[in-house]
Amino acid sequence: MAPLKRTLAAACALLALGMTACTTASNVEVEAVRLEQLAPQELGQGACGLFLWARAAPQPILVLAAFANPAEARIRLDGRDRVLRRTTGEGEVRFGHFSVQTFADDSLTIQTDVEFSVSRPMRDGAAIDGGVIRLRDEDGWETIIPVTGLLACQT
Repeated sequence: MAPLKRTLAAACALLALGMTACTTASNVEVEAVRLEQLAPQELGQGACGLFLWARAAPQPILVLAAFANPAEARIRLDGRDRVLRRTTGEGEVRFGHFSVQTFADDSLTIQTDVEFSVSRPMRDGAAIDGGVIRLRDEDGWETIIPVTGLLACQT
C-alpha cells in the first residue's frame, strides 16, 4: 500500500474518531480501525493498571486498560472485548509498565507511547501527561489515537 494512502487513512481516523470511513483524494473509501469504549475495569489487590482515554468530544472515553501481571492489554473492537499480550516494553518503567509498550495478537498490534508526569506526583501511581496509541491491523493499516491517562495501583 502506498505510504500516502496509509497517511491519509490515519489522518482521517484522527480527524473523525466517531466516523468509520472517510474518502481519500483518489476517492477510495478507507475503513479505519476504531477502538470502542471499554467497560470499567477491576483492579485487584496488589495490581497495577495503565488506563488510557481517547480525547473525544464531549468527554474522553476509556479505550485501553493494560496490566502488569499478567502483562496484557484489554480493548474493545468490533463489538467484542479482546486481550492482547505484551510483546515488548522499553523506556521509563513505573509500577511494571513501560513508557512504550507493544501488545499483539494474531491480527492486531497496539503500541502505547505515554509520558509519565513528573509535575503531578501521585501516591501508588502516575498521571499521564499525554501519549498516543498506534493500532496496526494484519493488512498493515495504522491508526493513531491521541490519549491521556492514569497509572494506578491497588495497595
